[in-house]
Amino acid sequence: MEQQIQDLIASIRKDGIESAKAESDKIIASAEAKAASIIKDAEERSNALLSDARKEIEIARASSEAALKQSARDVSISLKKSIEDKYGAILRDAVAASMKGKNLITLITTVLDADVSGKAIEIPKEDFEALRTELSASFAEEIKKGLEIRPSSSLSAGFRIAEKDGSGYIDYSDEECTKLLMPYLSDSLKEIIG
Repeated sequence: MEQQIQDLIASIRKDGIESAKAESDKIIASAEAKAASIIKDAEERSNALLSDARKEIEIARASSEAALKQSARDVSISLKKSIEDKYGAILRDAVAASMKGKNLITLITTVLDADVSGKAIEIPKEDFEALRTELSASFAEEIKKGLEIRPSSSLSAGFRIAEKDGSGYIDYSDEECTKLLMPYLSDSLKEIIG
């Protein structure tokens, strides 16, 4: 009987150990599956975060590159404008200098046609005062036909031929002549500054 009790105890022990081992294996397998699932989720989240970070970096890089290109374009436009403005000022000064004094009389004579009735020539006040006698002598015939020569405080150089009634005028001022010449200067500048 003792042998039977021992066999029974051994059998119970064996069944208990096997049952405990099976339960233990089941718990370990479940824990390993959960661990693998957690690791897989962590890797997927890590890859998603890494992908998002790469996209953000690419967007920031593209944005910076676009901003840099825009800045370079703005600087180029500003530089070209500055150069054109400087050359424009030089041209305006050269035109103004050639439209002063006795050159002014020559220019007016060249521009006037035979029909001066109803016309008035406006010249800068400073030139009018300095050349009053010479203007009267040079345009004596035209003055007899009705031409008026009058000073203008709005002109700095050059002249205007105007209708006496104020209905229209042709502007030969330094500023207008410079505006007419600037497109040709600009083409030259484009070749120089690319």
